[in-house]
Amino acid sequence: MEPLERVIKAINKKEPDRVPIDLGGPISGISKVAYDRLLTHLKLTAPESRIWDLMQGLVEPDERILEILGVDFRHVRPNPPREDEVKRGQGWIVNEFGFTLRKQYHGYYYEFVEDKAPLYSAKGIADVEAYKGPLAHEGRFKGLNKRAQASLEKGFAVTADVLLGGIMEFAVWLRGFTKFYYELVANPELAEAVLNKTLEINKRFWQPYLNEVGDCATVVLCADDYGHQNGLLISPALWRKYVKPRLRELVSLIKGLAKKAKIQIHSCGSVEPIIGDLAEVGIDILNPIQPRAKDMDSRHLIEKYDKKICYHGGIDIQYVLPKGTRRDVEEEVKRRVRDLAPGGGYILAAAHNIQPDVPPDNIVTLFKASQNFGKYPVEIA
Repeated sequence: MEPLERVIKAINKKEPDRVPIDLGGPISGISKVAYDRLLTHLKLTAPESRIWDLMQGLVEPDERILEILGVDFRHVRPNPPREDEVKRGQGWIVNEFGFTLRKQYHGYYYEFVEDKAPLYSAKGIADVEAYKGPLAHEGRFKGLNKRAQASLEKGFAVTADVLLGGIMEFAVWLRGFTKFYYELVANPELAEAVLNKTLEINKRFWQPYLNEVGDCATVVLCADDYGHQNGLLISPALWRKYVKPRLRELVSLIKGLAKKAKIQIHSCGSVEPIIGDLAEVGIDILNPIQPRAKDMDSRHLIEKYDKKICYHGGIDIQYVLPKGTRRDVEEEVKRRVRDLAPGGGYILAAAHNIQPDVPPDNIVTLFKASQNFGKYPVEIA
């Protein structure tokens, strides 16, 4: 069975020949450190890996790696901004949206500097409305249709990757974490103005991007972090009041531009209370199914929600991948396949990007086990 057919059957909650496997993109990718070690482990030579996601330190996997690991997806993302849209200094960067990023020396390569957020000093709605952000110029999207079409013709599922943070996450980046969350309660008019701005920017970028690749996309990936380890970042009531209607509007736009594609959303942490809401607004696939977060264990999700939504991810990166034995990794794969795969509706991947602390042998074990134990019919005791 070709990868594209395998993926479509799984998303539509039917059983293909095996569980589809994903690696790549901004939320199921691999860091440069882990990737370079993997190349050495596999005794492969390749051109020097290039970081395409500066904040997370992610690289584009070589096609040979994707074939060895049995990956069914190929990811297409916008081209990088022009050099004149980015400012660089010693240990810091200001990106095209005006976010200041400071160099880190563990995990992620850069992190946001809150008190330098573009709207951190905004006094009122007029200040928010004055922020324009970058233009969605054609250089960001040039050549993407050809790239997507080539992957589709080879039989792969094509994911149109997230372009920027979603409705709530981008608002936090614009205003600053502390101020935005505080103002949702203390100054909701200002918070709503920031949310309206993030919706506007998302729509401004998604439209030309999907005009270029929408006809080729199997999956369109959005990202918007709503959860932490033990719950939602805001209450379900606040999320439903302020975020849900704007997410619905964005999903409607995306579905209109990529009519054959399924919509995937990424949110780290414990988002179990709003899974039904995500399905209701038109989300087809939920990533990353962070199994150690509260109420996000795969067995619990199936018992409560069944296959209301397709699940993507699920392989623990907090303990099993970085610290577990080869047997631990195999058992983790078996557990997720046993819980989530029967009847379709599951795409196997790490529960977020493969970080620098993951040993290459565990990476190989993960994908070999996925191919070995992910076959239908599922017969794992």
